[in-house]
Amino acid sequence: MSDMQDAPSFHRNKQPMLSVLTPLLDGDEKHVLEIASGSGQHGPFFTDTLANLRWWPSDISTQALNSINAWRTHLNANAVNAPQIVDVTGADWRDDNQLDQGPEKFDCILSMNMIHIAPFAATTGLIEGASKRLNSSGFLVFYGPFKRHGEHTAPSNQAFDESLQSRNADWGIRDLEEIIDLADKNHLAHSNTIEMPANNLVVIFKR
Repeated sequence: MSDMQDAPSFHRNKQPMLSVLTPLLDGDEKHVLEIASGSGQHGPFFTDTLANLRWWPSDISTQALNSINAWRTHLNANAVNAPQIVDVTGADWRDDNQLDQGPEKFDCILSMNMIHIAPFAATTGLIEGASKRLNSSGFLVFYGPFKRHGEHTAPSNQAFDESLQSRNADWGIRDLEEIIDLADKNHLAHSNTIEMPANNLVVIFKR
């Protein structure tokens, strides 16, 4: 059986996300660190369209790492590097040391559909580490569902949040204002919030 996983969310969000990333990452060569790459389908898709990107996928799941490798091999995605294990709750991520792979500083750190299916410590750690691993003009980009001012933006998001918390009490849709405040405390300025299909948001922070 192939290691390649096929994530339905990839097919739904690949084009909208491409529209967001294209103006954000145009120009010279850009290095993108993807946190929680999951199936690994985004890296080959984005680098196929945006030839200036160098993609650094990561995950903590062995199944995900195998899928990432399988997709990059299957699609001959030369701009997608071998995946590495990155645990954003660990001290190694929060410190100033260089990762096992990749440049010392990244132009973009991207996390899609991760922070609501992880403890809040993962959100905190991700932001703390990103503030140290982005270059002086780098971006931290989140994609997924968010609350606004503590309220869900759609009944479907509320139902999804209840489902998440029934599976794990530490999971759940995060409040946008809380994320903005946390980023600000880590010297990451809120740059933009973009409405996306299916009641999702892209939230962009600038170093």
